[in-house]
Amino acid sequence: MFKSNIVIFFPTFLECKKVLNISDFSSFNDFNTAYYKSIPVIITGAGKSNASMISALFFKEFKPKYPLLTGICGAYHNTDINICDIVSIDYDYFVDEANYDGTILTTIHEKGFKIAENNRAEFTVFENFKKVSSNTVSLIPQFDSLSNLYMMKTNAYVENMEGAAFGASANKFNIKPYQIRAVSNFCGNIENQQWNINNACKSLKNAVDLFIETNI
Repeated sequence: MFKSNIVIFFPTFLECKKVLNISDFSSFNDFNTAYYKSIPVIITGAGKSNASMISALFFKEFKPKYPLLTGICGAYHNTDINICDIVSIDYDYFVDEANYDGTILTTIHEKGFKIAENNRAEFTVFENFKKVSSNTVSLIPQFDSLSNLYMMKTNAYVENMEGAAFGASANKFNIKPYQIRAVSNFCGNIENQQWNINNACKSLKNAVDLFIETNI
């Protein structure tokens, strides 16, 4: 069933439905699965825990040539990233696996507790879109000071909730996946986030179609 060179992963059913207009999923080998243009589509679940469990189970059994994690993300202010831009991730960091004293953010990697090499997962870049690094967060700040601290810690331009966990699972099985995201909002102060999910998802559909056409 998963012998396709391309497998597409979405964090949530909502993102998948908005981007690919897919809502008819079935369960196969513990994976919530559907098809888009004969390509398997799998839902990981939101957040690092779900993404790591599902991706590790999948990559232990299957090794597609072009595994793609996709969905929406937030962009940090004071970068050249705009709402509805499409970005291709090169590195995704475990930025908030950390101690925070109100001023300084110290990752547990810096304290000697290794999660992944250099505290990040590595992705293959899809050259058609802007290459950026990302932070994967569980604690999502709705104020600028912590959001800015995340950005400065890694020099990432965007953040999401699954990428580093998904990528680290793939990397442990000697797989370097792809991650393409559409920017749906800005990070930080809730009053300045400027959400535009619908148009971001429209842009992402075109990006996913291009990825399939390029690699099929």
